[in-house]
This record gives sequence, C-alpha cells and structure tokens, in this order.
Amino acid sequence: MQSTISQYGAPAFKGMLDGIGPRNVRSYAAEEIIPIAYPVKLGTDAEKEVKKATAGAGAIGFALHDYAREQTSAGVVQYAATETVSVLTAGRMWVTTSDAVVAGATANLTVADGTLTDAAVAAGIEAFTQISVKFLTATTGAGLALVGIK
Repeated sequence: MQSTISQYGAPAFKGMLDGIGPRNVRSYAAEEIIPIAYPVKLGTDAEKEVKKATAGAGAIGFALHDYAREQTSAGVVQYAATETVSVLTAGRMWVTTSDAVVAGATANLTVADGTLTDAAVAAGIEAFTQISVKFLTATTGAGLALVGIK
C-alpha cells in the first residue's frame, strides 16, 4: 500500500533508455532470471539465448526495462527464464553503480552484483571487452548513472 507520494518523481530508473538517440536493441530468450539493467552474455544457444554476465569479457549488452515488467514483492524488476529479453548493445541507458563514479570515466563490471564502477580492474572488478561503456553522468555514491554503450 502506498501511503505517501512525492510531487516530483525520480529523473530516471535503472534499465531506462535515455533520449531518442541512436541505439541497437536485440531480442533474446532469457536462459535464467535476469534483473533489469544487468549486463548479459550469450547463452548456451548463442544465437537465441542470454544469461547474466559473470565476467566483463563476455558481456554483450544490458537488459533493458521494457515497461511490461512488474516489480516483485521484494522490489525487484526482472525477466523470468524463457521470457524475451530486450538487450541494449549500443546506446544510452541508466544503470546502477556500486560506488561514486565520475562522468567520462570508463565503466567496469562489479562481478558480485552486476553493478558498474569506475574503479580500476582488480579482484572482483572486470573490464568489458566486447563493448565499450562510459559514464555520462557522475554519482556521489552508489546509485543511478547514465552510461553510453558502444
């Protein structure tokens, strides 16, 4: 039950596209449950399936919010296994960060939870190799940031 409402909504939410600029979106079947805005890699059937990226090297894009997803009682928005996943492979979208990030910095994958960071590659933080991801906005802590994907 919603008991309060704000006059102004959030400027964005994770998995949301930004603007009407050029983008490349491909459709795949989810091989497993995939949270919105999570980096994805090709699945067992590489032509038809994707699953959560477990390393930066395998990521091909991010699971987009398709506006048909419903939030679970736990507050999670995700694609169920076998559902069609919209995957952004190029363009701009909002993602979650694991810490404060700087606009213009290269984004790296925080392997444990699929969030992004501008921290240097180290144990648990991996670089993307099949796509290029740059932060277009900054954050002062963990939160939402706009990224450009090429």
